[in-house]
Amino acid sequence: MTIEFRKVEEWFTFKDSQGNLIERKTEIRFDPLTGESSRLIYDPGLKIIPPDYTEVAVQTGGTNCPFCSENLVKMTPIFLEEITGEGRIQQGIAVVVPNLFPYSKHNGVVIISDQHYVRLEEFTTSMLRDAFMAAQIYIQKIVPTDSKAKYASINWNYLPLSGGSILHPHIQVMVSESPTNYQFRTIEKTDAFEREMGKVYFTSLLEKEKNLGERWIGEVGNIAWMHAFSPKGQNDFMAIFSQRHSVNDLIEQDWLNFAKGLTAIFSTLSEQGLESFNLSINLSMDPEANQPIHARLIPRHTLGFLNTSDINFFQALHQETLSFKAPEEIAVKARHYFNNIR
Repeated sequence: MTIEFRKVEEWFTFKDSQGNLIERKTEIRFDPLTGESSRLIYDPGLKIIPPDYTEVAVQTGGTNCPFCSENLVKMTPIFLEEITGEGRIQQGIAVVVPNLFPYSKHNGVVIISDQHYVRLEEFTTSMLRDAFMAAQIYIQKIVPTDSKAKYASINWNYLPLSGGSILHPHIQVMVSESPTNYQFRTIEKTDAFEREMGKVYFTSLLEKEKNLGERWIGEVGNIAWMHAFSPKGQNDFMAIFSQRHSVNDLIEQDWLNFAKGLTAIFSTLSEQGLESFNLSINLSMDPEANQPIHARLIPRHTLGFLNTSDINFFQALHQETLSFKAPEEIAVKARHYFNNIR
């Protein structure tokens, strides 16, 4: 069970209305861990223009938003005392409150900023660091209170196209007794890799991608960034916390390093006209865990004049991702911004 970057090509040949021969390639790539496939398809060159939420921000902010500072205390719920005696968790300007509509047994919401609408370029490293630290603190407070809840993740739907229902920037923190499908497949396959190869999968992937350089982006501290070989979106950025394996391993500097890399990724998205995204950080609560913590980020967008969804029958029903963009080309763009990290 070695790490293999496998792909096959299919060609569709047809003629245009003038009788000229046209050939279009579909490249099918297979995830080196799970074997799941994704498809790189012909890029029509559609220009992606992100929506401007300036007017919506005025309509939904202030007295209309439960996360804005004037409403936070009176409109958001509080945790049970066994989690925190203060009712809410605060780290810098970030505040963690319970999710009124939970996705799992434990579900905190991290309110990132007191600013209602934060554009991609406005996120600072300190703002991001504090938000992720607050998420970590919430998970750590759950550990001694619930031995059955073992599967943790930190997730971000940024802006409405990602599924975010409130414009005010916030992060979802989930801890559950049941793994998500992604968590289950990842645990199952990385365990099998370690049994067969005697190596840790994400460490081996990091080393191989760094040596190849094709999808490698860069490192900030002990956090390595690369583009996924078989992408789950138009971009699919992966971050591997090479020296951190469980939630208790993480320190403030790790989150600062992650935030620095994240702002470079934000610049890479902006260059392409992309803004909205989904982010997930999967981390173990087991102090004996071998796999490094890892994160994935994919952009969300609409296409063309009709604002067509980026998800169609392929993703929704065939559970196979389509991408117009080659991972290797996106990695080149991202490396430019990582070279300028201070």
